[in-house]
Amino acid sequence: MEQLLLQLGLGLTSNFIYDLAKGYLTTTPNPSVAGLESKIASSLNIQGADIYAHKIVELLAQKGDIKIEGTRIYAVDSIVMASNKGTQFTFGNSSESSTKNTRISAGEGAFIQGQGGAQIRQNDDGSISFHA
Repeated sequence: MEQLLLQLGLGLTSNFIYDLAKGYLTTTPNPSVAGLESKIASSLNIQGADIYAHKIVELLAQKGDIKIEGTRIYAVDSIVMASNKGTQFTFGNSSESSTKNTRISAGEGAFIQGQGGAQIRQNDDGSISFHA
């Protein structure tokens, strides 16, 4: 697998890329470099970021997966983390999502994952809702 990743110009320094590639290669009957490129291109990995919005933050795994680690997200009114069919979002590993009325914290090694249409909403009224 290391040789395949090197062909794509990727080292093994990213656990996320490694896990993604390993999953693809072990679950795909006829894996290919093009297929792996497509799988990697359809993923977003946010690490160590500070995200701020005056009103709303929406993280929608619409056409690929989103993984958020070591990141602080803040929006005054609301935050939505959601997935579509065939996608997933993962939030955690020392991350925090907060609004003026709510906060979700995931400690080191802890994750919240949603897939196939699942959502977490931090609402303006101070409530947190989960949807499937």
